Amino acid sequence: MKLILSGFPEALDLGSDAVSVLEIHNRTLFSRVCQSLFSELDDEALEPYAFWDDDERRSSRNQFLFVFNPFALPWSERVLIGEVLERVEGMFLSEDDVRQEIETAGRTLSERVAALGLRLQSDYTFDIQWEMRKYLKAFDFSVDVDSSDTLFDNLIKFLKFASDASFKKQLVFVNLKNFLETEEVQEFYRQAIFSELNVLLLENVPDGANFEFERKMCIDKDFLQS
Repeated sequence: MKLILSGFPEALDLGSDAVSVLEIHNRTLFSRVCQSLFSELDDEALEPYAFWDDDERRSSRNQFLFVFNPFALPWSERVLIGEVLERVEGMFLSEDDVRQEIETAGRTLSERVAALGLRLQSDYTFDIQWEMRKYLKAFDFSVDVDSSDTLFDNLIKFLKFASDASFKKQLVFVNLKNFLETEEVQEFYRQAIFSELNVLLLENVPDGANFEFERKMCIDKDFLQS
């Protein structure tokens, strides 16, 4: 997949073999490009752009998951947690011993709660069919996020979460490098590649470092592309 910005001849390759970085030094252009990609309006965006897959142009609709604030990662994003729930449900259905053990525990829980319901005036019951997905949602099954964890630890955990969800769209981080040390950036890249994720960084601050697994396109303050 390639990203082409209107008015700039070179394309930025996107893919899971490296982390793609679009570094724009002019703040106004940077803001306009971020807004345009977030809008998913392609030709009609503030700064028009296009996605190409080989010789075929693709719409960017529903192709991005933006992370503007790395301190508020989208742990509850439906496209991620929904896929994880489906995966856990699949494992539950495929392993007879585990399924029988959990169903027995579920019936015990239902009976205990139903006994409490006898103290109420009306009649109450549970759904006859026990479903793993409903159980996971009822008990708020989610990623274990600890407020004492570092930003870097949470970022790595988030990449693993996206991998568990088999997320194939573009994960877009805005100015992420501002919050990470050089070694942390490199490790973040390694985890993204290991997890086979499509990651795009939109950066505004010039960065002269050379990173393994990074594919970068720069647009300087004079709008020169390199």
